[in-house]
Amino acid sequence: MLIRVATFVAIAMGLSASVSSVLAQTPQFNCPVRLELLTEIDGAGVGGLDRLIYGVRARDWRPEFLDQALRRYEACQTAAPGPQSLKDAERADALRQFQLLKGSLQQRDHLLALEARQGGAQKAVAQSGAAQISQSSGILTWAYTRQSPGSAPASAPRSITCAEPEKLPEDLLTLSSQSQLELPKFYATCVQAQQISSSAAALFKESIDELGQERQAQAGFIAGVRKLVAAPPPQQTDQGVSALEKINHFQASSESAANAASDQLTALRQRVDARECAAHGKQAGIPEDLLKAQYLIEWATPASLVGMACVAARNGVPFRFSAKSLLSKDSFEVKGAPRVKVVLGQQDTAEGTTLLVPLEGTVQGKTFAVTRQNIQVLAQQIRLALKSQ
Repeated sequence: MLIRVATFVAIAMGLSASVSSVLAQTPQFNCPVRLELLTEIDGAGVGGLDRLIYGVRARDWRPEFLDQALRRYEACQTAAPGPQSLKDAERADALRQFQLLKGSLQQRDHLLALEARQGGAQKAVAQSGAAQISQSSGILTWAYTRQSPGSAPASAPRSITCAEPEKLPEDLLTLSSQSQLELPKFYATCVQAQQISSSAAALFKESIDELGQERQAQAGFIAGVRKLVAAPPPQQTDQGVSALEKINHFQASSESAANAASDQLTALRQRVDARECAAHGKQAGIPEDLLKAQYLIEWATPASLVGMACVAARNGVPFRFSAKSLLSKDSFEVKGAPRVKVVLGQQDTAEGTTLLVPLEGTVQGKTFAVTRQNIQVLAQQIRLALKSQ
């Protein structure tokens, strides 16, 4: 008997809990229906979306509940004492209020959407594993930094949203190493939180692909410089240095190894030029005492005589220097396009070097005395001749 009673009590308690659970999902209206309480369904008041209005949380209210409330209100009004004219006026006012309450549900829906967006954003941020990705009011943001070459501190963070890929720096290698790693994570977070348009996604993908390609090219450049620097001097040639110079656009990179490689390449260029150009100068007939001489190519603008012979040799253009004799002055000839010959005079500079001054020029067989007025024209012809046969 005791077992049966206990079983009955348990069943009764279960039914009671079940009924309470069901009742919690539908509003319970008693007369009179207080319309001012219904204004809380917008979820903006005290208690927010979890405030109970007639037994149902604001977040769970549905449009049909308003219809139920209106029917209950009308039933209560019908049964209430009082003149019909007053009831009609109150009913008309209630109908207007119920129309406004539909707007309250729309406001509530906006808060629900914001809550869902914030929740999704918070989850995406937590799963991103990136320190500089955050969210504010459900909007994802990423604070990236740029790093100048050398030991300079990183720039102040600059924030962008999932809709602003165009605000990324043009040179993605100027991003700090941390930001370079976080860029793909931010894109993935935007996708996860469904906060990115197709056009923004395309730009982010393009930037991520470009960054990957640039990092790969940068690694190749660094490896190439290290290999050439470690090679024996005879293998360190102008062609090898020039090939690396052509692909070197990493001077502004935040990668310290790329900065070091650029500096190494600059130093290597100087060593290769010093060795090769001296050899080209001697092959061109420049005497030992003029290997460090400067040629006044333009007014107050000297250029290395050996450097000119070096440029010509590297471009395959014949360059010949003729030392002065009893019957002639120093001169050089460039058999390029055009063909140029220059007769020279010598001056000693305050620095102790020799300055070769053009006295007479011959371009394509036409000879003229060099003056301040035409020295620049001669310089242009020489530069053309040095570059092309």
